[in-house]
Amino acid sequence: MYHVLLLSDDAEAKKLKAGLTEAGFTTQLVETKAVAQEEFAPGRLDLIVADLSHTSLEPAKLCHVLKRTPGLKDAPVVALVTEEGLKRLELAWGIEDFLVWPTTLSQVVSRLKLLLWRLDRVELQNGLKVGELAVDFEKYEVYVNGRLVELTFKEFELLKFLATHAGKVLTRELLLNKVWGYDYYGGTRTVDVHIRRLRSKLETGRRTYIDTVRNVGYKFVEPA
Repeated sequence: MYHVLLLSDDAEAKKLKAGLTEAGFTTQLVETKAVAQEEFAPGRLDLIVADLSHTSLEPAKLCHVLKRTPGLKDAPVVALVTEEGLKRLELAWGIEDFLVWPTTLSQVVSRLKLLLWRLDRVELQNGLKVGELAVDFEKYEVYVNGRLVELTFKEFELLKFLATHAGKVLTRELLLNKVWGYDYYGGTRTVDVHIRRLRSKLETGRRTYIDTVRNVGYKFVEPA
């Protein structure tokens, strides 16, 4: 569970808080003036989302306060800014990342998770991370470079079996039996089709996650 401090003076911020909570974050919503006056104790904290478009303080001053306050200064900050506010934004304020507001909840969640992975603050209890690929076996979620990738159930099960046997060469027959079941009467061509679909969704850059072993089968790359 990731702990997020949402700083905003916007009455609509409760909707964002609810959305982050639904996405799996433990979210604490606090008004920005409370930070300056040190009127709250943050407790465990993984990330700060600062709504710089709705703050009673000057954005630069708010960021300065965050970076000198015990319990807050070590947490990465993601700023929410309007198009106009973006022109005045300076990363020298100590901001790790920013989002132009308004945007979709899914975009916010993806960006926060990407930042957490990049800073090694997320430890998957039942999953793995290889390069820009992150797989959560419990939530059935796959991310590439922080972007949620939609997989079918069989695609996910195939990826999971490959990933949990990283470095081992797996034959098409074995994959067919383990993923589709011994009572499945389809041919091994089914495996090839699903592998091709997985690659098209996961290997969007130069990174290869699934190797083809000619005349044998496939192998998932070993995590570093």
